[in-house]
Amino acid sequence: MTIHVHNVGKKTEGTPFSWDSRDALLYALSVGAGTPDPTRNLSFTTENSRGVPQQVLPTFAVVLGGSSGSMDELGDFELSQILHGGQSITLHQSLQSSGTVVPVSGMSAVRDKGKNAIIELSTELFDAHTRELVAVSVTSMIIRGEGGFGGKPGPAESWTVPDVAADVVVSQPTSPDQALLYRLNGDRNPLHSDPALARMVGFDKPILHGLCTMGFVGRTVMETVSGSDPELFGTLSVRFASPVVPGDELTTSIWLTEDGAIFQARVGEQVVLDRGIYTHRAVVGNRAAVSTEAATV
Repeated sequence: MTIHVHNVGKKTEGTPFSWDSRDALLYALSVGAGTPDPTRNLSFTTENSRGVPQQVLPTFAVVLGGSSGSMDELGDFELSQILHGGQSITLHQSLQSSGTVVPVSGMSAVRDKGKNAIIELSTELFDAHTRELVAVSVTSMIIRGEGGFGGKPGPAESWTVPDVAADVVVSQPTSPDQALLYRLNGDRNPLHSDPALARMVGFDKPILHGLCTMGFVGRTVMETVSGSDPELFGTLSVRFASPVVPGDELTTSIWLTEDGAIFQARVGEQVVLDRGIYTHRAVVGNRAAVSTEAATV
């Protein structure tokens, strides 16, 4: 089995993807906005509250368009070898409550980690009408058993847990039906809903989508660091460390930095999201300037 490293840099334009107000509201509810207090986060959970215009959670970008590439372009390994290792989102402009984007996707990097390999898939979302870049999503996939092909390992890890107490610690419960709600965004993988399938692959019960966990934590970080203002959201990146079961309580530790924050989320003592980085978006003229360094997952 091989990884098709010759396809690094090749991009494929996908079918235009449209969403409306209802889609954005559903996403916000599916990542815990409005709980436990339904009067909070009204700008994300309602479209007709008096004096509260609708806004869109920046992490909604992960469900817009997906990847337009095919598995054949990545390699001839099995789907069972793939683990979702990490994710980043970079916004170049705030998401609107409705719109259409054109996804342009491709394999942006391949890293040889010895036993395993890592493939990075980048999806650029362009406004279908103006062709301006709206957002970039980078998915890091661990391909088990496909390392050792002679490639470069990539940059050394620099993220570490600070040796001081977190500036802010926030706990928030997920609901037992959280995965059933989140799957309505488009990811219908039965691992998150079918108890029989979950047991077949070694879990006691269906697990929560990693991107749902990311949405929960990203919402908390943005609220803490940026006052829930999507206009300030630049980049958010995470590593997926352990699965979350719907109903688990997520505890997020946040350390403030000069340009945003770093963070880590746990269930009990178990780290579930690691190496979290959040950076603000700076506006230069009429264009948003964001750090590309933080987008590497």
